[in-house]
Amino acid sequence: MKYSSKSITNVGKVRSANEDNFGEAQTPNGHLFVVCDGMGGHVGGAEASRIAVNSMIEYFQKEVYDNVILAIDGALNFANEQIYASALSNPDLKGMGTTAVVLLIRNEECFIGHVGDSRIYLRSDGKLNRITKDHSFVQTLVDSGVIHDEDAENHPNKNQILQALGIAPSVKGTVCQSPILPKEGDMFLLCSDGLNGMVTDRDIENIMKVNNLMVASENLITAALNGGGLDNVTATLVLIEESAHMQSRFVHFNPKPKFNDMTSTQQFAGAVNNNRPKKNRLPFYIGGSVLFIGVCLAIWMLFFRNEVIQENSTDLLTQEDISSYVCQNLNDIKEDMKVGFSSGTITNKQCGDMTIFIVEDSVIVEIKKVKTIKPIVREEESPEKQQGIDAPKKVKDMTEREISALKVGTIVADQTGTFEEHGFKIVVENKKVKSIDKINSSSSNVSLIHTVKNGDNLNKIVDKYKANCPGLNIEKLIEHNKVSPRFKGDKAKLEQEKIDLGWKLEIPCD
Repeated sequence: MKYSSKSITNVGKVRSANEDNFGEAQTPNGHLFVVCDGMGGHVGGAEASRIAVNSMIEYFQKEVYDNVILAIDGALNFANEQIYASALSNPDLKGMGTTAVVLLIRNEECFIGHVGDSRIYLRSDGKLNRITKDHSFVQTLVDSGVIHDEDAENHPNKNQILQALGIAPSVKGTVCQSPILPKEGDMFLLCSDGLNGMVTDRDIENIMKVNNLMVASENLITAALNGGGLDNVTATLVLIEESAHMQSRFVHFNPKPKFNDMTSTQQFAGAVNNNRPKKNRLPFYIGGSVLFIGVCLAIWMLFFRNEVIQENSTDLLTQEDISSYVCQNLNDIKEDMKVGFSSGTITNKQCGDMTIFIVEDSVIVEIKKVKTIKPIVREEESPEKQQGIDAPKKVKDMTEREISALKVGTIVADQTGTFEEHGFKIVVENKKVKSIDKINSSSSNVSLIHTVKNGDNLNKIVDKYKANCPGLNIEKLIEHNKVSPRFKGDKAKLEQEKIDLGWKLEIPCD
């Protein structure tokens, strides 16, 4: 298979920093493409998406996997573990997470997986197809028939996603269980929701009609910015130039079209009639009379019909009957009961957990109860955050670096008091720092605590604290922690100058 690719990202018009990340790499398992959309603030979101991209590339680089489908799931979980561990070791990154979409091209087959609401599309035969389904709250409403796909982007809860990398010890991503077989001329699009949230699928389809990846990618970004540019936007395009497949094979999740409303039907009919000779209007009057009778009957049923659903399964149930039925009588509705409409899906939420009624040919064929999943809310950043200005923190929540940078007059979240943190004494009055002094230790028993982070080694740690702790060196750091009751790490590894993520080392200051 021969293909070409182009990736592009833009911070958008509102955000001060870009929390999206993308990456690609030729690995022993095939050519990997990744797009991630971070969340958790302009620092945490960018860090989460960066770790996710690097972790998945690392996962596919280290060995060859026989089962690529299982490997994609493993890569998503590996990335999840790395982000979660990083957040645990650094309080400043608490709550960070990211979405992810993955495309792996291996020989003549393509494999995909995703977590969250970033998407993968496939343009085939000139038509745009969604080949991932969002892990989002509004998608569950669309699937249940509560709202239409076109209404999802304007829904007040559109920022609530149900899965993300890094926010819990484990994650459940979705991996397509069969390979995608693209033919020549097909084009993949991996994107963050900063694109599809600002640009409709129809407009994306029109933009992707050209095979010039540079032009198409730049036009996608421009369309997102013209649509508002409220979020970071990232797009990766992969064009299949040669393929062994004559026909494309893939599974899509394209939204079902809305039924034409009366206005559009009348406009269409009027345009046609203008070009036709006049005909007998009798059928029109008969149709109008039938419509009038139908409306009257519907009004009568609405206001005068019996509101209680009878236990006799031969009585027809309307959509209103099912969706408004009280919880205690929910068990009266059984499968095989007849309904007053031909087919559809109805969601009843009155009983807490959702109850789904699936109807085919005017008969209830399935009733299932679904537990409501607590959504992950994408943090809407304050204007201060969007401009890169951190909101005031409490002194006890600050890192040593933040406290070292404090100045008299700085606004903090503490109302008043004296605080001793990381070897500093800070006096706060009316949420402003009145004074800050370093506590000089005359005893080696008083030590600073350093939590080991990604990239740390003993040399770096010594360099970091040498200015405040004269005479500090690696040997002194090792010996101090070997006898310290507060050190919980592996002393044998420490002697070999090997340290692990999350260890707490005491920094002796004589």
